[in-house]
Amino acid sequence: MLLSVVIVNWNSCEDLRLCLESLHHQTHYNLETIVVDNGSSDESVAMTRRGFPEVMVIEARENLGFAEGCNRGIEASHGDWVAMLNNDTIADTAWAAELVAAAMDAPPSCGMLQSLQLFLSEPDVINSTGLVLTRAARGYDRDGGKPKSQAPAAGEIFCPTAGAAAYRRSMLDAIKLPDGWFDSRHFMYYEDLDLGWRAQLAGFGARFVPTSFVLHKYHGSTRRHGPSWLKVILLINRIRTLLKNGSIRFWIENVFVTGFDLLGILRHGGFRAIRTLVEAVPSSLRSRSLINRMRKVSRESVEARWAG
Repeated sequence: MLLSVVIVNWNSCEDLRLCLESLHHQTHYNLETIVVDNGSSDESVAMTRRGFPEVMVIEARENLGFAEGCNRGIEASHGDWVAMLNNDTIADTAWAAELVAAAMDAPPSCGMLQSLQLFLSEPDVINSTGLVLTRAARGYDRDGGKPKSQAPAAGEIFCPTAGAAAYRRSMLDAIKLPDGWFDSRHFMYYEDLDLGWRAQLAGFGARFVPTSFVLHKYHGSTRRHGPSWLKVILLINRIRTLLKNGSIRFWIENVFVTGFDLLGILRHGGFRAIRTLVEAVPSSLRSRSLINRMRKVSRESVEARWAG
């Protein structure tokens, strides 16, 4: 089975080189690798073309963000399953083979697979085994910080983190929005929780694949944006995700949390950030209407099962 792998890169030449080297040594040979470069000013593109001629390079020439970078890669890919891999990860040699094996065994209702992510600096410590949806409509890394020896067995999860995940193409096409498979308005953060939540509403599930693992540098690229920028985008995208996917009851339950988030947006981004959020509300509600049309599972039942 052809597995397409999409890597979004921005000014991370050395991290990207190590990631591509790990893919070059995969035991699964039927692999399509696509690097979407978001306008890097370093040697990322030249290094990739020189050292890995088999890799397809898409030059965006500007920083489109992680979500739209993923969309560009998905659009250019050909596999029945499309994997997202962070540029600061190093994949185990059997990473792709184990994903493909899980994909071939997965029922049609399974549209998402999650690899085991370990910290590159502490390879015996778990970074993530998937995303958890909280009652506050936030997402966090399942099992983060636990010893590798405590990694759970294969099983159902809410959704994967796009740092090391695979998505069934037919599912992606079934839940695509006008702003992309991943909502490009998110730029980065919450785009994977948003897609996974939308997939759950459309009747697709997700599974954890513990035998497929990567080492993750963690925040290798994002820390360069600065803490205030990251805080604002996290808070805005949480509200976007809630508006699009949550039930009205879930909205009401989160009134106070959302109020605190508004104060945080104002504190870290000022009135310009509040204006960005206000402008995002109509588009989020339009997306909600489209999600209603593709929905096969009630919002309340998804929340009852997965929001902890």
